[in-house]
Amino acid sequence: MNIHNRTSFLLCFIGGVLLILSAASGTIVVIDEIIDDIAKLFGPDFVVTAEIVMGILAVLTFLGGVGVIVGGFVFTTERVDLGRKIVLVSVATGVVGLLISLVQSLMAGDPILDLTFQIAQSLGWVGAILSVEARIVAEQRPVGQSEPVTQKSG
Repeated sequence: MNIHNRTSFLLCFIGGVLLILSAASGTIVVIDEIIDDIAKLFGPDFVVTAEIVMGILAVLTFLGGVGVIVGGFVFTTERVDLGRKIVLVSVATGVVGLLISLVQSLMAGDPILDLTFQIAQSLGWVGAILSVEARIVAEQRPVGQSEPVTQKSG
């Protein structure tokens, strides 16, 4: 079976799954590492706020991963341009979540990142890179056509 933009779809699917995995594991690691320090510095009420913020970051990265997968599905239709826009917004959302969680970890006084956090961050960044690559590779052409359209000079 010949699927339109199959490579772009597969890259988006893998990238989206990696962003989702990064969201699930990265937030748990950061919260575990900094929760005791936050409680000592600011009190237990602030801990709840920090957990909510980390949850929002995880949701942003998770939504970025889901959006990338949806954009990959759109690549297989005639609406490739819409798929590119979906992937662009989704990757940006995921990257914002990754950057803010990284900054929060560094602000917590932990410049040497835990191995689990490094793996989670790496998964997210690899997912974002694969998704951007999929966006670049996606070809705009009719769905039934197997070869790219070439323009004749004349």
